[in-house]
Amino acid sequence: MSSVADKRERFGEPAKFLPVAFVISIILSLWTIYVFYHLVPMFQWDLPKERRNEEVAYRALIEMIIFQYITIMLVICYVRSILVHPGEIPDDDAHWNYPSQDGKMSSADDKDKAADLNLQELKRTGERRHCKWCGKYKPDRCHHCRVCRTCILKMDHHCPWIYNCVGFRNHKFFFLLLWFTVLDCHMIAWTMFESVQQSVEVDTPFLTMFLLLFGETLASFLGILVTAFFCFHIWLMFKAMTTIEFCEKSLKKVGYKDSPYDHGVYGNATTVLGPNPLLWFFPLSTPKGDGLTFITEHTRLNVDMEAGRAFRKKGHKTTQRASHSRGGRGARASDDSASDGQDAR
Repeated sequence: MSSVADKRERFGEPAKFLPVAFVISIILSLWTIYVFYHLVPMFQWDLPKERRNEEVAYRALIEMIIFQYITIMLVICYVRSILVHPGEIPDDDAHWNYPSQDGKMSSADDKDKAADLNLQELKRTGERRHCKWCGKYKPDRCHHCRVCRTCILKMDHHCPWIYNCVGFRNHKFFFLLLWFTVLDCHMIAWTMFESVQQSVEVDTPFLTMFLLLFGETLASFLGILVTAFFCFHIWLMFKAMTTIEFCEKSLKKVGYKDSPYDHGVYGNATTVLGPNPLLWFFPLSTPKGDGLTFITEHTRLNVDMEAGRAFRKKGHKTTQRASHSRGGRGARASDDSASDGQDAR
């Protein structure tokens, strides 16, 4: 078993920064093309004031303000997604040490401890899950990342594009990163199309035309790709699931309707975006909690209600099958009696 000291130092492998450098180069490229080859010409600073189209210049100013704001928010969320640790199991909490200082707990004690902590994810034996690499018990929704070499709280997935895992403490920043990327790409693709069209119709330097076409194509491609990925994460948020939990349900071929961590639509949004709706679309006000416990009275009520519905539904189906079976036997008996009467006559 690897010791805790064997954890990989964050940002200890420079080669892993290559995807980050690639993303930064794309951001800089699209920003340069959109500002200097689309917006700046719209201001018409090279023309005399009386020949300028004020409407076009005003539209360029509005687009400049909106684009700069979205890009600044995108960069902030990207930096915070990289730098904020997603969360790990605390070292100074005896609840999660495995084995305990007094030796490995008995199976009965382990089950009692799991019940005290309101754990939902257990082994088939009812004992708590533990990590053989970190030497700790695992809280709910916690998984070991072999790239980061540590257990991540509420792990969603490991993302090489941010050189970090997406987990409890940086999930909101990653979610907003997708949101502002979608806005940026769509704004570039839809507003810069006019400049691309003019560059093709009017005599334009080759480099300008090439950069405009390149920027339009890249923004459109990324816009479609990231929009689909963002919609998937919206669906996951409202279903109270992480990407890992989605994949686990897919492998087990079970439904996606019920989750023990479901707080309802609004509650599920607050667990990702924070408790204050006015700050949902700002990289502030992260979700409450410690990332170790996710079962509350509200979620417990939801689980009990769903279990009750399932039980009643199953019982109703059983009753229907029984009544149909009795009805079928009664019909067959009456048919047999009728045929016997006919034979007697």
